[in-house]
Amino acid sequence: MSMTKSQVMEKFTSDQIGVNGLLNANQARTFVDEFVREAEILDLVDIQYKDNRAGIFYYIDFANPATVSAAEGVEYTDETGALSHTKAEYTVKKRRTQFNLTWEDIHWTIENGTYKDHVIALWMQRWGVDTEILACLGDEDLYGAPATSWEKLIDINEGWFEQVSAANGATILDAANLTASYPTYAMFATAWNQVPNKYRKFAKQRYRWLGGTRSAEDYRNYLGSRQTDMGDAILNGKGGLTPCGIPFINKNGTDGLAVVPEDQGVGEDESTIILGDPSNFKWIVHREFKLMAEYLRRSDTFEFTGYMYDDFIVTNHASFVKITGVTANPEWDYSE
Repeated sequence: MSMTKSQVMEKFTSDQIGVNGLLNANQARTFVDEFVREAEILDLVDIQYKDNRAGIFYYIDFANPATVSAAEGVEYTDETGALSHTKAEYTVKKRRTQFNLTWEDIHWTIENGTYKDHVIALWMQRWGVDTEILACLGDEDLYGAPATSWEKLIDINEGWFEQVSAANGATILDAANLTASYPTYAMFATAWNQVPNKYRKFAKQRYRWLGGTRSAEDYRNYLGSRQTDMGDAILNGKGGLTPCGIPFINKNGTDGLAVVPEDQGVGEDESTIILGDPSNFKWIVHREFKLMAEYLRRSDTFEFTGYMYDDFIVTNHASFVKITGVTANPEWDYSE
């Protein structure tokens, strides 16, 4: 039976935290559940718990038709089709999070008596947000010498958005080559038409548009400008965004992913939209999850430290379509 969040907090802030702060499997899973609760996309991806620091996922598929005609009374020995074998490798990387609290922080803040629950809850939330940022946007080659907290986070590992690339088999569309570089129905239809036929059967149920909140709002305004009942409903936020019948990712009533940057490119106004099945995003979580708390007498400070090991991989790269260089609609002014 999994522990509740309060039970994890109680264990973490007690003297019975265990040898080297190592959580058992249920405790670690509860901590990860809190990450998912705070995230926008992690509840849609495939979370794999592993005991090995490295491994391989194997996938088998019939890439080509495997049925031929047959004659009566004829014995056949030849194969009619060949299985294709693909694999995805993972290697978990160690991550650390640490903060200190002075005696004054604990006893002189407004939370005071509930500081333990409050601080650990905040820490779990921040760790969850950091995990989603890294999972989506991680890029080990983006910063040569990471200096800021953001750069150090992004530099840890390769995220899903970076892995969805032409080199790995995904289809890439440059918005600059479309009729308009901002979100319109034509943009989404062009992307949908690039999805290989073999993935279309269940795409309308499984696929999502993974883009930023500005892109979602731009498309909402685009639809709202149409003099139709649908346009009025969309503009008033009464309808979900489903370009080409596929839902735009939505969490708690908000369309789009807040984690997706919208200040990229030369003009610092470009973003990315990915079309695909989020379950092909794999979050590999090693079962060894450590939380430690220590009182440092000489500084009258409490030190909190956590370690985890994880990796992010993408499978079925060819099923994804990625639109790059998506700009803001120049007709909408979001500055006010």
